[in-house]
Amino acid sequence: MRDAIPAILAIVLGVMILQLGNGLIGVLVPLRMGLEGLSPTMIGVVATFYSFGFLIGCLLMPRLVRGIGHIRTFAVFAAAVSASTLGLTLGIDWILWGCLRFLMGICMAGLFSVAESWIVAQAPQPIRGRVLSLYMISNKLTLAGGQMLLAIGDPMGTGFFLLISACASLSLIPVALTRAVTPPPPTVATMSLKELYAIAPAALIGCVATGLMNAAVIGITPLYGLQIGLAAGPIAALVSVMQIGSLFAQWPMGWLSDRIDRRRVIVGGLVVVLAVSLAIALLGPILPVWMLYALFGIWGATGLSIYALCIAHASDFAEPGQMVPLTSTLLLSWAIGSTIGPLLATLVMELIGPAGLFFYAAVISAATGGFVAYRMTRRASKPADLRGKFVNVPASSPQAMKLDPRMPMGKDDSEPGVK
Repeated sequence: MRDAIPAILAIVLGVMILQLGNGLIGVLVPLRMGLEGLSPTMIGVVATFYSFGFLIGCLLMPRLVRGIGHIRTFAVFAAAVSASTLGLTLGIDWILWGCLRFLMGICMAGLFSVAESWIVAQAPQPIRGRVLSLYMISNKLTLAGGQMLLAIGDPMGTGFFLLISACASLSLIPVALTRAVTPPPPTVATMSLKELYAIAPAALIGCVATGLMNAAVIGITPLYGLQIGLAAGPIAALVSVMQIGSLFAQWPMGWLSDRIDRRRVIVGGLVVVLAVSLAIALLGPILPVWMLYALFGIWGATGLSIYALCIAHASDFAEPGQMVPLTSTLLLSWAIGSTIGPLLATLVMELIGPAGLFFYAAVISAATGGFVAYRMTRRASKPADLRGKFVNVPASSPQAMKLDPRMPMGKDDSEPGVK
């Protein structure tokens, strides 16, 4: 264990540096496009391209790592992210930016897959829960910190793009210097969506819906803030407080879900998302900034916590041998929703203005909450003493799911792909 901890810390540090740039570019791209006068739909297309690239990257990565190894894969994709970021400085063109963000989505999925499979291989079973907690907290803090960097510079210049490019390059240093033994190639074991729906329909629909909703709100909030007249600093803060809110709320919500039907907690969270979304849609432009921060923090605390609750709910009904394919398929289902959500949201914004983003979120949360409530009438909750404890898992790659202490130990040689 003493040998494993330095290797884990080195890889976590590399991911933190990567997330610093990832948080910044997630706010900078839609904000810069909005400042340049591009339409909401164009911004939605670029956000969708990134999510689609991420989905493709999750599926293709195991095969690539088998061919060239972990460290080479990490180096290739870190270099590609760095170069793609510099490519964004060539000019404001939504087709060019969409293609570059698609490539960056593939690369980010690969970087997270490699790093997380390395962490999984190094983390002994007794400390996997603590390693996952460290990984989640460090990820959230650096992601929020990267977003807040936008408050201290000019989004119209090239300086931020250079910083993001540097973060991608620097993330390679701690990973390359680790002396950890190279782990086995990562795998993505999946099950059919029909089989997953039979096990946990509320979890499947909940993961797709959170992808539809969360990717849109996180990715398009910079445009929303710009359209209601906010400056770059407050816009960055709006996105950042959502991440901080989720960091503080996920464990209390998970604790509650260990004691009552998890679906009741999911429905309760979606009701809060619905109410806050309507408040922002109807009152956002006239509210003081501090009140907007509070509403966005509450939105993040609930909206960004639903995914992990859906994973926990599905895990309650899965057999041990189903855990890895079940959670991987739920992540891919979330990624499918994330691919569609930003474009749908921006189409609504084109029709009714900035409030459309949160009317869209309200509709998704209401429909999902209604479905989960209906499912509560069709199947009883599993007794609390027969359920595993809530584990806060990130939506970063299928490999992160294997840090979940509930996962069975053993090698999975399944090929990637959704049946």
